[in-house]
Amino acid sequence: MAVVSGNAIDHGVAYAGMVADGQVVNTVSKLNTGTTNIDYGKGLVTSGEDGAILPVPASTAAQFIGVNKYELNRARMDTALTGATPKYDMTLVTFGPIWVTVLDTVAKDAPVYLRVGATGAGDFSGIEGSGVTAGVLIPNAKFLTGGDAGELVKISLGLGG
Repeated sequence: MAVVSGNAIDHGVAYAGMVADGQVVNTVSKLNTGTTNIDYGKGLVTSGEDGAILPVPASTAAQFIGVNKYELNRARMDTALTGATPKYDMTLVTFGPIWVTVLDTVAKDAPVYLRVGATGAGDFSGIEGSGVTAGVLIPNAKFLTGGDAGELVKISLGLGG
C-alpha cells in the first residue's frame, strides 16, 4: 500500500508515478527546465542535455526520456505543490513497471502512446490520436494492466539508461 500522509485505514492502491512492484527499475536524474510543476506519472521528453519537459506537438518518440517518478523526499517551499518543481532535479523511470493515468480505455499488452497534443500532454493512451489528442508510439513499452479513461494502469518501459 502506498502511504501519502497521516493515518488512514484505507490507502490508495497506487499513485501516478509510483514504481509498480519489486522488479528491476532504472532511473535517471533530469532537471525540470520548464516553468511549471510537472505532475508525477507524466511522460517527459528531453530538453537540452540534462533537462526534461512535458511533450509538445512537435515531440517525437525518440525524445521520450521517461516517466516522472513519485517521490516523497523533496523539500518544498510551497507544500501545496507536488511533482517536479521548475529548475530543480527530478527522477525519471526509464526501465521497468510504473503506474500512470490513461486517457482512454486500454487493454493489457497493448502498445503505449505518449500524448504530445495539447489535451493531456504527458499522459498515456492506447491510440495514436491526431491534432490536440496526438500521441507518439513509445518503443519497447506496453500496458501491463488494462483500464478505463482516467484510471491508473501499469506500463512497462524498456528504454534503459
